[in-house]
Parts: sequence; structure tokens; C-alpha cells
Amino acid sequence: MDIWKQTHEVNQELYDDMDQFYEQLQGQKHIEYRPGQDTMSYDILDILSNKEVLVIEAGVGIVKSWAYLIPLIYASKHHKNFQGFLISTSSIALEEQLKNEVRLVSKMLDIDIDVVVAKGKNNYICQKRLEKFLKYNDKKHQYQYLQEMFEDGAVDKRDYNVPQQIWKKINVDKVNCTNCLYKNNCQYKITRKQWKQSSNVICNHDLLVEILKRDSEDKLVQDPSILIVDEAHALVEKIVNSYKKSVSKTDLESLIYSIYSRIDETVEDDFPIIDLMNTVFRMISTKAKKEYKAHAKEEVDVLDSESSGFTCTPMIKQSIIDLVNQLDELEQYARKYPSSDKKLLEQLSSLKEIRLVFCDLISSSSKSIYWVNFLPNTREHIELNYVPKNISELSRRLLSNPNYGKVFTSATLTTEKNNYSYFMKELGLDQMIGTPVFQEFSQPSPYNYDENALLYCAMDGVSPKSKDHSLYLDSLASKVDELIKITNGRSLVLFTSKQDMREVYHRLQKRQYDFKILVQEDGTNAEKLKSEFKRDTASTLLATGTFWEGIDIKGEALEQVIITKLPFPVVEPIIEEKASHYRDGFKEVYVPEMLLKLKQGVGRLIRSSTDKGIVSILDSRMKDYGEDILSTLPFHNVTHSIDDVNTFARDVLQRKPVENVLKK
Repeated sequence: MDIWKQTHEVNQELYDDMDQFYEQLQGQKHIEYRPGQDTMSYDILDILSNKEVLVIEAGVGIVKSWAYLIPLIYASKHHKNFQGFLISTSSIALEEQLKNEVRLVSKMLDIDIDVVVAKGKNNYICQKRLEKFLKYNDKKHQYQYLQEMFEDGAVDKRDYNVPQQIWKKINVDKVNCTNCLYKNNCQYKITRKQWKQSSNVICNHDLLVEILKRDSEDKLVQDPSILIVDEAHALVEKIVNSYKKSVSKTDLESLIYSIYSRIDETVEDDFPIIDLMNTVFRMISTKAKKEYKAHAKEEVDVLDSESSGFTCTPMIKQSIIDLVNQLDELEQYARKYPSSDKKLLEQLSSLKEIRLVFCDLISSSSKSIYWVNFLPNTREHIELNYVPKNISELSRRLLSNPNYGKVFTSATLTTEKNNYSYFMKELGLDQMIGTPVFQEFSQPSPYNYDENALLYCAMDGVSPKSKDHSLYLDSLASKVDELIKITNGRSLVLFTSKQDMREVYHRLQKRQYDFKILVQEDGTNAEKLKSEFKRDTASTLLATGTFWEGIDIKGEALEQVIITKLPFPVVEPIIEEKASHYRDGFKEVYVPEMLLKLKQGVGRLIRSSTDKGIVSILDSRMKDYGEDILSTLPFHNVTHSIDDVNTFARDVLQRKPVENVLKK
């Protein structure tokens, strides 16, 4: 007997409708049948019926959103106990896209279904802040239309379409709503009530974590019959961010002065405790800067980071001990005052929490990971950041509600064929108790990589680990130059370092091309840059960061993706903490992290059944990790020869004559 198997009534009509749909789909001309989609759909029906957990990787082109929407919409009609669904994805743009797909699929199946898109509070208008903005803005007549839109019922950020700097002044942000004049008619609060009343909700991962955290308290949504986590590879980072806290010198200083002002009529400009606090933050900052520079010297990618780990030296520890004692004395002294002062009690609670943070920081059995964030545009002032070490355990608890099934899906969950172990450990799914977790075979992309795609692994370049970084950049720029000429532009060049990207761009600018070279500069609007790259079908784009997974361009505008360097994560406290639990932390953590991000970057190339192109990896370390990389990528057509690249481009890529966009 399978002790894990729960007994649930199977709705045969639901399965019959699914059978009929996929049988008819294979004969349709206007809707393409995608192998792997039906496997995923039937798996989801099983998870829905048995309240189990499913992990499934769905390659590009399967259209995984349809694979889960089809069974869910059928279930809304046929499953008598169906309580609706909760779908989470990685961005607000994908939320809106999913809402449109729900409409499309429900119309195709001729089943009416309502769905609500839920977003974080900063995506909604605040009446109080809007009125304040219009009252005190010198150009208030220019923005009077905002008031008219609000009165017409516009609530969502996308309805207003104003610059981000304006939206930040009028949205629901860090606002104390308790005493707000409009709290009874607040459109944001009314919208949130609709989430709880709706059976079918789409949200993003940030909001999902908030929903899961409040699961046993004031629920934001009702328990669904099933949770679908799309783009599940991005969930761990969101969970980490939700548990992350910080202590800044400015905030602590303000807290100390505020407490003194409530317990003593004569508040001095200077206290010994303030001098000691300044000393602690200065010493931590100095140590963090040294470690930052040391890592940056070893790996230029660190220069993109605004944070750094630090080691607590004996001198830092002693200063922290002295500060903790002073904070404790202040707390004990202040608690002698009347307990009726609620504000003071709140401040003392905050002070105690900060004191305990410093105690944990210097403890040999610390429960948190600590690092500093350098404040914007500076390497001087810092804030202390920390997050619990047991993130996988916290994740497991968040995802352990047995009242509904759960599906985790993405195009990048495995680090080798059918191996979900790294993803499972990250989310704590490998330690799930009481609920079986099924790992479906990875469903490969239906696209014809064998004929339409080539993987070029360049082994002749200078190693990115070369001590002569300028020589490496010269070699890299020459290789990029050679490759983008082969495809006459139409290339996305992905970097792991902004500094390297700028240096290569500078070198390419000295050369002549019949196409435009675009670069992701600081402050560039990513969406506008993507649109320009897509519109100018002969251009080449140099990019980093979100462009490894945040770009979807079909057709002739993208015929080559160039990976300049294998995307190993930089050395930082969270990744080091993960690695510390293994005998070979590099192999067990750094390599899987690299492979998952590499799969995301490579996945930018083939986005439709007619796409053709080349992925070029220019990191000579491929010879060390080639076996791992080739086992996780969908390419069988692999070469080390630039001649093969030229032949493939000539014989396979169908390119129109290049128009010189600079002359337009």
C-alpha cells in the first residue's frame, strides 16, 4: 500500500473533456499541438485531485501557461469541490499577460471564468497622497487630469501611465493608513477585499510570499484548490528578500534621540552611546570596503554589487559588546518610566530588536547571515543587512499548507537532465513532510534545435581569470566583433559585469559596422531599450542583469546570443553560507547557480518554431565545465570551429539585406 497516496474522488468527466480536447487539438491547423503540454496538463489534474506537490520543467515553446490553464478552467466547470486557483508569476507584466491568456483559453473552451490580478500596494493610487501632490505641486494644473482619472475610477498604476518619479509621490507606499480620512473608501483596501472574495487570483512572487506568510492570520486570499508557481526559479530570491531586514546608523541614531526626548526634558546634542555607535559602523564599513576591494580585484563582476560581506575582527566584536551594553542600559533606564506611553514602548521594542541583532552578529552560533549595503553612489556610508540562515526551512513552512495542491514550473529548474535536486533543496521541498512531492521528467522544448540552432564554444580566447584583464577585454572584444559581423548584427551580447560591458562597448565603437550597437547604460529604461532592439532588426545589444531572462524577441531581430562569460555567482555571504554546508561547495552550489542562469541566457535565442540562430559561449573555461553545460542545454549541434559558425550562418540563417539605420 502506498502510504502517501490520498484517496480522492476522481471526476471522470473532467479527464474525459481533457482527452477530447487534446485529441482534437492534434488535428487542428489554427492551434498548434505542443508535445509535453498534455503531459503537464494531466499531471496538474492529478495534483488537483490529490492535493500533492509537482515540480516540472517545461521547455520554451510548450506554452506552459496553457498547460495549466486548460485543466484549471475545465475543473472550474466539472470539479464539484473546486475552490479556484492561485497563480503566481515573476512580474506584473506576466500577470497581465496571464490574465489575457485566461480570457483566451476560457473563450476557446467556452467556459466563463472570472479572474482577479493582485499586485503589491505600491501599484495602486492613494487619494490622500494624490491630493497632497496636486496641492503643493507648482505644475498642479499640468497634472489635474490625475484627479479626473481617479474620480473616474482609475486605481491601477498602468491606468495612469505617468513617470516613475511622479508615481512614487501618489501611490500607496509607506503610508500610515490607520488615521487616514479616506480609509473607509480607500480604493486600494476595496481592491484587496476583492482578492479574498475571488476564487481565481493571479499575483506576483512578492505578493505570494506575503500571502503565504499571512496564511494562518488575516488571509489575503481564500485557500485555493491549487497553487501554480510559474517562473518558479525566481521564487527563492523573493522569499529571501521578504525575510531581509536592515539597521542603518541614521535610523538607530534617530531612535536613540527619540527615546531620550521622551524620558528626559534636556536632550543633549551628544551622548557617549552615539559616539560608540558611530565607531561600530565606521569599523564595519572600513572592514567591508577592504573585503569588497579584495573580491573586486579577484573578480570584476563584484564591481556591480552595492554590497559586501565583512569579518567581525576582535576589535569590532569588542566595540559591539560595548554598544550592546550601552543599548541595554538605555532600555532598562527608559523602562522605569510610565508604561502608558505606547510610543515609547514601541521604540523600546525596536531598540531591543536591534540590540539582539548585534548580539547575534558576534555570536559563534549566529542565526543570521550579515552583510552591508553601501548607500547609493557611495562606498562610505552603510546599512547593516541580515537574513535568517534557515531560508530553506522557512520556505518549506510557507509551502506546507496541506489544503491544496502545488505546482512549481519554469523552463529552468534542472541542472542536468531530470535533476531537480538543487531547486528542491533551495525551497525545502526535499524536506516536505506528509505530502508527496512528484518530480516529472523535464518536458523538452518542441522546437527543432538540431536543425535550427548551433552552439559555438570558443576555446581560443584569453581566460577571464587572466591577471592581465585588459588583454582579456581586447580578446573578448575581437571575438564579439568577429561574431556579430557573421550575423550582420542581430545579436544579444550578455555580460556578467557592467564594467566589462562598458569596456567592450568602448572598443567596438572604434570599429565600423553597417548596423547600430546598443548598450544598456546606467539609468536606461529596460523596456524602451528592448523595444528599440526589437524594432531595429539589424542592431546588436550589449546588456547584463535582467536581460539574461527578461527579453523575448522572436524573428529576425535576434539570430545570435553571445555569452561573454559563464555566469557564476559572485562571492557574497548568502551564497557562501549555502556552500559552507557541503564538502565541495563550489560544485554543489556555485556550479548549479551558474547552470541555471546560463539556461536562462541561452533561452533568449529560440522563441518560436521558425526561429533560427547561434549561441556563442566565449569563456575558455568551457573545457572545465563542458560536460555539465552540454548535459543541461538543448543543443546537439555543437562546435569549437569558427568555420562551422560561418557555414551555419550562410546555409541556415535567412537574412535580409541590412539597412544602414544610421542613415535613416
